[in-house]
Amino acid sequence: MTPRRGFALAAVLAALVIMAMLVAVGAQRALVGARESALALARVEMSAAAAGALAAVVTVPADSTLLAVGVPGALIDSGSADFGAARATWRLNAAIAPYGTVEIDARAPVITGSTRELRRLIMSLRPDTAGALWWVPAGVGGRGRIPVP
Repeated sequence: MTPRRGFALAAVLAALVIMAMLVAVGAQRALVGARESALALARVEMSAAAAGALAAVVTVPADSTLLAVGVPGALIDSGSADFGAARATWRLNAAIAPYGTVEIDARAPVITGSTRELRRLIMSLRPDTAGALWWVPAGVGGRGRIPVP
């Protein structure tokens, strides 16, 4: 019995197609891994920038002249904090005394676009032993992380 003509060519072509598919799947997995690591890095940088923004709010004593105005919604203070490629801007607004709200808007570039996260916290005034007023988060009930498009 003689082998059929062209069988070897078909087998070689099938093996090449299978090898090409394995290479393509491996490349796709590497690309997905690279994108996931870029997203993880952006999340870490955004969290660090947001923590730096909150630290900027709580490490400075409250200005009593601005608190005397006491108009709800009035801007008390604002600023920004950077970490890596991420940037967090914050705004401290007056609410009903002795409370305020801090809004932290963190942004970071990711791959070909950017990502953004908005955090809002309820803050209250607490005096230290010397009588100076400081902003502190008012429990965990007013703390929120809101993904923003």
